[in-house]
Amino acid sequence: MAQQTNTTTDRNLISDKELLYLKDFLSWELLAVKKCKDAADACTDAAIRQAIVQMGQRHEAHYETILAELQG
Repeated sequence: MAQQTNTTTDRNLISDKELLYLKDFLSWELLAVKKCKDAADACTDAAIRQAIVQMGQRHEAHYETILAELQG
């Protein structure tokens, strides 16, 4: 039986392309957080403002989750 070879010998390593994707994901999440903050600050309707704030919090949580996975 031939031993199957894997292009990545250690699954904890990521390729340069994967790293670029992860950097993009993190950047997109941070941009979404900033846009939500700006939109919430400009909003005069309390209910809509709260919805935008919650959306920004979700994007911040996504950012933190991705970062935690990369660190751990």
